[in-house]
Amino acid sequence: MKKIFLFFISAIFVFAITDIKPYKLYKYDYYISKIAFNKKLLAIGLENGTILINEFSTNKNIDKITLPKIHDFMGELIPMPIYSIDISPDGKNIFILTEGEDAKREMFIYNLKNKKLTNVYETKETLMKANYINNTQIFIALLSDEVELFDLNTKKIIYKNQVGNYVFSTYALNEKKSLAAIGDESGSIKIVDVKSGKRIKKIQGFNKDKTISLDFVKNYVINGSSDKRVGVYDIKTKNAIVTLKAKFLPYASAISPDVKQFAIQYDEKYNIKVFDMNKKPLFLLKGHKMPLSDMKYLNKNTIISYSPSEIIIWKEK
Repeated sequence: MKKIFLFFISAIFVFAITDIKPYKLYKYDYYISKIAFNKKLLAIGLENGTILINEFSTNKNIDKITLPKIHDFMGELIPMPIYSIDISPDGKNIFILTEGEDAKREMFIYNLKNKKLTNVYETKETLMKANYINNTQIFIALLSDEVELFDLNTKKIIYKNQVGNYVFSTYALNEKKSLAAIGDESGSIKIVDVKSGKRIKKIQGFNKDKTISLDFVKNYVINGSSDKRVGVYDIKTKNAIVTLKAKFLPYASAISPDVKQFAIQYDEKYNIKVFDMNKKPLFLLKGHKMPLSDMKYLNKNTIISYSPSEIIIWKEK
């Protein structure tokens, strides 16, 4: 009888997880390519080559950026693919990394005040992801596992450094934008000093395959890889403090600002599962219709996530 009672109590503990439904849901007529946000604005890059600027407080679109069209290999006009969007720290400009004519990469700056779209750089290099470091500098990762720092005032590259020997996958910046965690096909994480572009640490262990999601909060990095492994690493010790295997590819992962929780795309139904740092399941976030592109904690109880079909804001109960 005692064993049955203990089993019953254990079962309650195992399944005591709260289902969460979307708090806010954004859907559009075209697939979502990339998003960016700050405390006031949400920028949504769509597959049709437009970027909508949404005001969080009113939930209204207050601006729209239309990128020029380019020619495909048949000579037909098509929308520019969008690789990155970011909002400048001062909130005055939108940065856009796109693919232009002849597969070149183009970088644009859109001034939110005067509504002017300016092409600031064009290159044949395969730039894959980019973000503001400050109001005048852009950190860039290349497919070749290299990183660059671009100066918007001089329109020149400050440095270009090799940080790995594999094909680049993704990166995450810390809150101060002083360090970047670089992921590639090796599964290991390279910690790069953003100011110099130098690799200062290499973290490897639990993740053995291509990194497909990253987040970087305080001294901790979460690495989701294509072998369904998820590891949370302390970059000071380079040790994994949490390891687990998801039921599906963890296309998105995030650590809470207080480093008490982490969230991952967990299963084939595109549900997000939230754990504490002891791997205890806390919440199951249900609502996505496609595999996630990315997610991030807005605060310790609020998550924003997106897939090609929707953007969702979640409030933990």
